[in-house]
Order: sequence, then C-alpha cells, then structure tokens
Amino acid sequence: MPCTLRSGFRFSLKPQYPTSRQSLVLRHRFARSQHTATDIHNAPVKAKRSSLRSIAASLFFFGTGWALNEHYKFVSFASPQPLNDLTFTPFALKNKETVSSTSAIFTLSQAHIPPGTFDNWWKKGVWSIEIKQPQLQIARAYTPLPPLDGSDPDALRLLVRREQRGEVSGYIHRRPQGADVEVRGPAVEYELPEQVDQVVFLAGGTGVAPAIQIAHALGDKARIAVLWASRSREDCLGGQSDDPITPGWYAAFARLFTSAPHHSVSHSSEKGLIVKQLDALKQANPALSVDYFVDEESTYITPQNVRNVVAPASNQPTAPAQGKKIILVSGPEGFINYWAGPKQWLNGREVQGPLGGALAHMDLKGWQVVKL
Repeated sequence: MPCTLRSGFRFSLKPQYPTSRQSLVLRHRFARSQHTATDIHNAPVKAKRSSLRSIAASLFFFGTGWALNEHYKFVSFASPQPLNDLTFTPFALKNKETVSSTSAIFTLSQAHIPPGTFDNWWKKGVWSIEIKQPQLQIARAYTPLPPLDGSDPDALRLLVRREQRGEVSGYIHRRPQGADVEVRGPAVEYELPEQVDQVVFLAGGTGVAPAIQIAHALGDKARIAVLWASRSREDCLGGQSDDPITPGWYAAFARLFTSAPHHSVSHSSEKGLIVKQLDALKQANPALSVDYFVDEESTYITPQNVRNVVAPASNQPTAPAQGKKIILVSGPEGFINYWAGPKQWLNGREVQGPLGGALAHMDLKGWQVVKL
C-alpha cells in the first residue's frame, strides 16, 4: 500500500539543534544543578579534610617542639626532680676553675636541692655521680671534691680532665657557664670500715679526687699517705713532697739517648687548686703525707716508695682496737692494672678480681687492696 504524507506535516531525519538562547538556558541550569549537588555531597567532606589537616599540623608542631625541648632544654615547665640514682636531673654549671691546660674544676648546683643533701655522703668513703652526654646518650662517673671552707656545701665540685677522645669530658668542657648539666646519683664506690688505722693511696692523674674524699672523711682519725702521679707539673703546681723524691738512675740513663728537654723539679711558690686543698687537709691531719711524682720530671712511683709508706705500720705498737690497713689504687685503667691488676666482670657487674700487678709481688700481709 503506497505511503502518503498528509499535507502540512514535514518530517526530517536531520537532528534538531537548540538555538543559542536555548543552549545558554540549558548550560545555566546544568551549572546550577552541579553546584547544588557539590554543596550537598562534598561540602562536609571538605570541612572534614580541613579539620583533620589542622589537627595533624598541630600535633606535628607540638611533638617537634616537645622533642626539641627535651633534647636542648629550652624551656623548663616544672621544677627539676630531686637528685636520685635512677634518673638524671639538671644542675646548673655555676663556675669553672682552670687547674691546668687540660683540667678544670667545675661547680654544679641546683636551686631546689634540699640543704645538707651530701652531708652523710662525705662520711661514707668514696662516692661518685654520673654526668650524661645527651647527644650520644652516654654517661660517665665523676668523684666530687669535698667543699672548701666558705663554699656552698650543697654544690658539686668535679675535677675533669679533657681527654682527646673523651665524649663526656669534652662535652663538660664545652658547656658555657649557666648551662644545665644532667646528673644522676650519688653511688658509693667504696665504703670505709668503721675502724681504720692506716691508708695508703696510689693516685694517677684525676684519680687524686677519691684520695681527697678519703682524707676528708677520715679527718685526723688515721694515718694517710697519698702518692700522686701526674703527667706534668702544671697538674700539681707548687706541690712539695713530704718525702724528698729524686729521679732514679734510669732517668739519667734514658736522657743520654733522647733529645727531649729535661724538666727539673719545680719549686714554684704559686700553688694549684688541688695542691691547696691537699695542704688544707694536711693542716687538719698532721698524720697525712703527700708525695708528688711527675712524668716530665722523670719521677715515678716505684714499689720501694710503697714499701716506705707501708713499713712504718709494722713498727707501731699494736693497739687493742687496731683498725684496718687499706691500700687504694685509683686512676686510669693502665695505672690500676700496673699496680693491682685488672678488674673483672661478673654477672654484668664489675668486681675487684684477684690481686695482680706490682702489689701482688710485695709483702702486704694484713693489708687490704682496693681497686677504684
């Protein structure tokens, strides 16, 4: 059947495009619908993301600031905790007194420390505190010097030699006056017996600090002989031995084969800080003697020097309540090993170990030897 088209009706297969006005209206409606949908569905998400970012940023800056403050101690938010043997607490570096080109006495104090904190410790014997190097998180023990007349009895005075590779000693020497130094302790290194008759102290370098503690603790209650070996005269400037010391024959023989200059025994009227403190202790105890041995003067402690100070005890009449006779050795590891043999480790602790070294070959019946 033939297909016919009604008159007045046109049909076209070509697509019909909207006019420019219609396109503008459609785009406007589409934009409004998209804007409304974005506001409805995405606005809370944006607010949530912004809030999370703010919280994260705040936590980051707070954590970073706290970590830096813990490391460098810019701000103190509370009073320092009391000195104890478990945790470190800050002490202020109040003073630095030069002893020699490599050694100094550092005075540490704390404003909130209870009065008389160290009074009982000075009576015990040898005790020490630990100083922490915060960057490397390592610590080293130092033996405080007794307070001088008129000085603060609640301050810590430390004799510290700056060693070439000493991380803690170098850190202490670099600290400016007024800076904080973290301290832990005290800890007893050696407690004196109740009854002590005679003490012989072999000290090497800064190992003289424990000898000064012993002399301070005993006062005039015992006979004490300190044999102090130093590298150079500046460490013990002005110190005069109670028993005259002359270089041995080996020193003169050695000078024939060396071009190094020989340093004669010094008789300077000027006295170093440690020598002054030893002289003050000698005035308080006439039975205290000090002999100075200096490497650069070719004077060294010999077994005969030890026999000279040990022998008089056998010539003294025996008292009914005679106390202990003790030889203490303190100083660098090599010094202790030479005189008394090395210490040993047992169950994670350092112990005395058997007596060795030069003292093991001497007749020391009745004497106790202690390695510090």
